[in-house]
Amino acid sequence: MSERNTEKKVTIYQIAQEAGVSASQVSRAISGKGYVSEENRKKIQALVEKYNYRPNALAQNLVKGKSNTIGFLIPHIYEEYFPMIYSSFEREMTERGYVTIVFNGKSTFEEEIRILHLLEDTRVDAAVIIGGSLDFADWNLRKEYITTIKNLSSKIPCVLGNERAGQLGCSGVFVNLDKGIKELSEYIASKGYKTMGILGGFDSVYPSLRLRDTLRKYATELGITIKPQWEVRSSYNARDGAAAMKELLKNKELPEIVCCINDEIAVGAMGVALDKGFRIPEDIAFTGFDGVYLSQEFRPQLTTLQMDFETMGKELARIVEGHLSGREEISDIAVDPWLEIRSST
Repeated sequence: MSERNTEKKVTIYQIAQEAGVSASQVSRAISGKGYVSEENRKKIQALVEKYNYRPNALAQNLVKGKSNTIGFLIPHIYEEYFPMIYSSFEREMTERGYVTIVFNGKSTFEEEIRILHLLEDTRVDAAVIIGGSLDFADWNLRKEYITTIKNLSSKIPCVLGNERAGQLGCSGVFVNLDKGIKELSEYIASKGYKTMGILGGFDSVYPSLRLRDTLRKYATELGITIKPQWEVRSSYNARDGAAAMKELLKNKELPEIVCCINDEIAVGAMGVALDKGFRIPEDIAFTGFDGVYLSQEFRPQLTTLQMDFETMGKELARIVEGHLSGREEISDIAVDPWLEIRSST
């Protein structure tokens, strides 16, 4: 057997056997906590150096009742929104001495349920859950999922990226939608737009439903007309945005400005408008939501509500650490977005 393989396979029990002591004595000698005779300490230290032995940190932490590991469940990894929040969170937790594991729900109910059970089985110290089935407008359609989150949160702290987190007995971090949409709507009115369309999103998805309802609310207050035929529901990627725009263009009368559920929808829609010969924003204007990099890269650049991904990740980390240390009560944190005005309006 090579020296390298020996290093890989040596265990605390092998160290103990070769030293002629108990495994607990080896553990005490390595940690420096508890009594070990000087003779045995020297023998153990020599064997540790000989085999370049490193204690299994996970095993040590599990003995202490903690793993220093945080689970982070997102519905998918192929868009910028969720990975950008995760990146900020992971950076913050690393500085606090934690390892963060991201779990990809693959946008399937069954996979999300499996991961929620896995989070409990792997004994992570806390869990962050964002999007996916959590965003269903009607939680009665996801009873097993909601029950599983409640069961998990009774064992470990669970922090949710959802403004309804308190209904599940969890802390929540979410976008201050009302403040952002109010600012966007007032800007649209200040530019003189009187008619508005809304593209993308499904009413079965709570954030989309809230965004659409809030746009209607402020549009009504500001005298902006939204006709039913100018609202086209769709999924959330650029291809579906293009399809939604084609559907909107079937109308003889078009709105002056189109507000899109996210930036990808907006980019897909603008591409179709440009292909059809429309000038943006002279003939029709567009806004997005999220502020992902795509909104800056497309031409014309997209006016959008910019999410504060950095602050959302930091707030999630702060609350998780607060729960783990016993300092934090159940709380809701609304993170303000801001309006990025660009050439699409």
